[in-house]
Amino acid sequence: MRRSLQTEGNRPNVLFFLSDQHAFDCAGYASGIVDTPNLDALAREGCVFDNAYCQNPLCVPSRSSLLTGRYSKNLGIYENRHILDPAIPTLPGIFAENGYRTCLIGKAHFNGDQYHGYQSRPYGDFLGQGHQPEHIRVPGEADESGLGDILENSGATAIPLPMTQTEICVAETVKYLQLQSGEENGAPFFLSVNFDKPHFPYRAPEALFEKYRGRAAVKEGPPRYAQTLAVEFVRKAFEVNGAWEHYSKDAGLHRQAFAAYLACVEWIDDAIGRILRSLRSLGLEGNTIVVYASDHGEMAGDKGAWQKTVFFDRSAKVPLIIKYPSRFLSGAAVKECVGLIDLFPTLCEAAGIPAPAFCDGVSLLDTLETGRSPARDMVFAESAVLKVPEHAGCMVRKGRYKYNYYLQGRHELYDMESDPGELRNLVGEPEWKETEKELRETAAEFWKPDEQIARCRNCPMSEKEKHFYLYSNQFSLPDGTLRDAKP
Repeated sequence: MRRSLQTEGNRPNVLFFLSDQHAFDCAGYASGIVDTPNLDALAREGCVFDNAYCQNPLCVPSRSSLLTGRYSKNLGIYENRHILDPAIPTLPGIFAENGYRTCLIGKAHFNGDQYHGYQSRPYGDFLGQGHQPEHIRVPGEADESGLGDILENSGATAIPLPMTQTEICVAETVKYLQLQSGEENGAPFFLSVNFDKPHFPYRAPEALFEKYRGRAAVKEGPPRYAQTLAVEFVRKAFEVNGAWEHYSKDAGLHRQAFAAYLACVEWIDDAIGRILRSLRSLGLEGNTIVVYASDHGEMAGDKGAWQKTVFFDRSAKVPLIIKYPSRFLSGAAVKECVGLIDLFPTLCEAAGIPAPAFCDGVSLLDTLETGRSPARDMVFAESAVLKVPEHAGCMVRKGRYKYNYYLQGRHELYDMESDPGELRNLVGEPEWKETEKELRETAAEFWKPDEQIARCRNCPMSEKEKHFYLYSNQFSLPDGTLRDAKP
């Protein structure tokens, strides 16, 4: 039986980087289309999961699933306004109960309770949305969020860099690590650093934007894919998600937005590198588990579309790297499918904390230590089109196949080995009849489609999205007072 780190008196710290809307292939180690030297180094020194999926490709549902270790169907959370029950145990809450100091810096996208097991939040989206507009919003203006047109509002940021969310997250994180390293015999920490990029507005430091302008090439696909090949769920998602007015139009604008998106990716990479160098300098690297993941992906022009909520890999697949130099494999690549839902039991077991029985994921600790395959051979994801809950679906990824089951019918089956671009839907083709039947039954048994609308509608929901408040983030003072972090 494996001895726990806790009983050995050597409990690891956890430094968990979570970016927002980072497509799995937009990283140097994955494709080379963007420079990410720090993530590349993390991949060389840690373990890369090549087929990691979020459990719902939308911010609040994905983060809720990661935080609780539960699928959306067991939470009822499918919308960015849905409220997570504060009584549900969370990953940071379990760590706090077991003697860890838990802290969250940056975007949480919590509705209702703003801590969910984190003991401290020095900076984050307590009142407003987690994305920083390029201008001060005016109450009652047409664009209440201040985020602007997804593609047109892309380029170099006009906000002084020290006032941007990315740079404030770096400063607050390094400060937190300095305080932890300065206390002898202190409790271990569980620190989440949640960046808002590369989610739109696609605004990055000017030098990075200029670096990719003219260099970024948007994925080419069938013309007018949404109108000619897409199933109903996908077409509706493309229409609702934003940038639909630019669909199949003005290739130059798509390239501009993609250049800015890649610039945001490199900006996050640079921020992570500075934090990791600080971790090393403070002598904390050797006993800290480092995790890098994103809440979901970004279509980034693939099939002409932007944003997420669909099950294509650009939307539902995420980067996932885990490093722990004193215990985990280095330079390893895991090909089997895993989910963000697996991080809850994995980190618990690595810290010697019993994983709660309610976790829907499986621990990946043995895989990280030995390279053996995970304890299950498939992973699920769910989704509902934003604000159109009757358009919903469930994905099952098993081996080389991906099957997408939709309430509207017209399901999808893809062979991910021969068709990684997901362009040939095999549903209805005689050669794939048995595979289709098996995966359709698997998806239906897991998801219980007849219950989906009730699950979605019965979950408590905030009246408005967190876009109405004039400022995106706040500083939390020691007495709990909140101060707006302008702009």
